[in-house]
Amino acid sequence: MLTVPCVLLDAGMTAAQVIVRLARQGHWLDPGDALVREVIAGIAADTGLPADTVARRLARPCDRIGAAIRRQWQASILWYARSLGEVLRACREAASPDQPLFRVLDLREDASLPLVEPPPLDEPPADEGIVQVHGMPVAVILKDWAPEASVNAGSAEVEGETFGELMSLPVPPRRAGGRRPDRQSAAHDHEPTPTVRAWPRIEAPDYVPARQPFDVVIGLAADRQAAVIGGEVVLALPAGTTQLDLGITLVADGLDAPGGWESSMRVDVHRPAFAEVRFTLTAREPEGHDPVRLVFLEVRYHLAGAVCGVASRPLVIGRADAPRLDLPDAHGSAWLAQRASASPVGVTADPDGVDLTIEIFKPDGNPARGTYNCRLSSPHRLGSPLGPFPIDLDDDAKGFAKMIVNQVRACSHEAIVDNLLVSHGRRIARALGPGVFAALQEVADRVKPSPPAVLLVSAEPYVPWELACVEPPLDAMRPAFLGAQVALGRWLRPRGGASRPPVQPPSRIGVRHMAVMAGLYRAESGLARLPEAETEARTLQQTYAAVPLPASLQGVKQLLDARVSDRGQPIGGVEAIHFAGHGDYDPATPDSAVVYLSDGAPLFASLFGSARYGGETSPMFFLNACMAGIGDELLGDAGGFPGNCLDGGFAGVLGALWAIDDKLAHEVAIEFWRRALPTGGSDPEPVGAILQDLRAKYVPDAVTAPAATYLAYVYYGHPRLTLRLV
Repeated sequence: MLTVPCVLLDAGMTAAQVIVRLARQGHWLDPGDALVREVIAGIAADTGLPADTVARRLARPCDRIGAAIRRQWQASILWYARSLGEVLRACREAASPDQPLFRVLDLREDASLPLVEPPPLDEPPADEGIVQVHGMPVAVILKDWAPEASVNAGSAEVEGETFGELMSLPVPPRRAGGRRPDRQSAAHDHEPTPTVRAWPRIEAPDYVPARQPFDVVIGLAADRQAAVIGGEVVLALPAGTTQLDLGITLVADGLDAPGGWESSMRVDVHRPAFAEVRFTLTAREPEGHDPVRLVFLEVRYHLAGAVCGVASRPLVIGRADAPRLDLPDAHGSAWLAQRASASPVGVTADPDGVDLTIEIFKPDGNPARGTYNCRLSSPHRLGSPLGPFPIDLDDDAKGFAKMIVNQVRACSHEAIVDNLLVSHGRRIARALGPGVFAALQEVADRVKPSPPAVLLVSAEPYVPWELACVEPPLDAMRPAFLGAQVALGRWLRPRGGASRPPVQPPSRIGVRHMAVMAGLYRAESGLARLPEAETEARTLQQTYAAVPLPASLQGVKQLLDARVSDRGQPIGGVEAIHFAGHGDYDPATPDSAVVYLSDGAPLFASLFGSARYGGETSPMFFLNACMAGIGDELLGDAGGFPGNCLDGGFAGVLGALWAIDDKLAHEVAIEFWRRALPTGGSDPEPVGAILQDLRAKYVPDAVTAPAATYLAYVYYGHPRLTLRLV
């Protein structure tokens, strides 16, 4: 048995679509094949580089990569594992380029494989399967694996120059691989706060025929409903409150709502289970030859323009002219047993509410397809439509993001990288669609001269939406990228009713203690020394009397267990953490994002899910390392540092998408903390505003390579998160 990383494919894709998708990610048998040549030519046009150079730089090996193939079979989901070389050869030799993949590979129902958790690193896998992390397939386990070194070998070596040699050209050192916040009101000090508990309620059939109207009732229930995926509703209300108005938004794929997708629900705090709203929906016919369409009904609960909770339930849509299917469960996973995204519903107003929330969700539940919906919410009364807007990445989200990061990394030392960033920025903007930018412009006009504070909550943790080009820009004096135009923060919704991370990110942190950890690499570690990283750690120690923790397993355990000591005195947890050092990602191992300790030992991101933080002590974590938490070549994977840290109770996580320059990374770190935690009596600045300014330092240069380090940083947290020394 062998575990190998995988790309995601849908069994309904045609042979031609598979070849094109894989070519965008650098996987092919021969760069001279017609469809591959078209992909390479398109990238060459975007970058201005010769096609041969593009092929050489982007070629990725196929001999140790697998494919996880998702197939809808009636009302069940089946998964299959194949080697990438086998898939490419079969598609290349298919009887027709329009032949679907399940026929090309003869994917029989009884040959499907189970979804399994990652096997222990020190134990061989017991059986074949699709490895999942946080519900997302990340690797496949195959027996009788036969690596084929010849696959893609010719494209990875042109004119005697290998891809590995290209990527190791001489470059500058890089990092691879006050007071506590005031209470909101005096009433909390003197009067008891009423707390009402309930459960989300979604009443709907499991199966509906197309073109026949049916009702969906949304409300609250005294007890948990078996078919509804969602956490407990906790209404912590100001004293004296007897009623509360909640906004309700219903979203679903493949259905129409003649009366609209939004409503308002008045909740009597003494009888919350009596609150309900009703929607009438009509399902569209299933697409293609599939007898049914599988979707989720997802409900968003809103308070003051902000999403405060999510619940959902699965639904099967059948054809109007066919009898109801006897839904089989002999193979795969029954759709009606699928777990969708959901979260507890916590009704607490955000004292520092954002101006616009962009939520990207996936009601079709298919990670192998790049189709999503986008919904906007805002405390401002906007004239612009709020969605839902369709998003089509023309690829799966993971592959789309890998393609972008691989291309940027391959061109990061040349002036042409600016062309590449702009090209991808425009592509990402097209995916978001004009509706998002119309609302963004309206919000910007409302809040000027301040920049809008935007929270992006995405069901996919891969795509660098920060790079989306805003054209025309809201501020012509800044780069057009979204992350430089607005104060932006990302967030992840808790899944399956989990309590972490909270539905809304915290917006204030009182910092009593900071911990600083830096990799002090010596020759025996096998890693290059990072002088600037060492200097920034010393500077932070001196400026903030930060606790210097050794970059060792013992130091990390103190940090994660919230048992830090300062000069022999126990202080417990800390509220700010800075790490400076090397980072890396092993594509052969699921959830393998790492930073390196001083002795060269890897520190896996998954350890941070065990952190004992949350509530009053929820730290801000700055990982100043290349590709830190890079979960499959992109910071943002819910299984990387962001997802694990948020599960561990952290309030914010900041790290890099790609390789960062050691000197520039040092400058970014010092400026970030100087503005986030000023020591001279001035007011701290919100994290999102600081990062907006840092990204604005990116200046295109037609002669030298622009400093892509400034655009590398991705931030998970409230855009108005403010830290204050206490």
